Amino acid sequence: MACGAPGLAQAARNELLAAGARPRRGRLLSGPQALTNAERRVAELAAAGHSNRDIAQRLFVTPKTVEVHLTSVYRKLGVGNRAGLRQALDPAPWTS
Repeated sequence: MACGAPGLAQAARNELLAAGARPRRGRLLSGPQALTNAERRVAELAAAGHSNRDIAQRLFVTPKTVEVHLTSVYRKLGVGNRAGLRQALDPAPWTS
């Protein structure tokens, strides 16, 4: 609906539902609310200073999976590196 065609978007959604698909809910495309649960877990660990390898071990995934999630997190939060993660995830707790 970002392109200004809510009627067309709803029609497409209805067709997907009729075909048995499970389209995503109308989620935001950016900001902390746009993160999946997996992306949020990875982002929080990265913001806390953990390395990709450590995050992978903690979450029982590969380091490549961590990289993929972080790439998506950076895009959704509009940051370029870990330094911006803390502020972008939740500005209030990190400011004290």
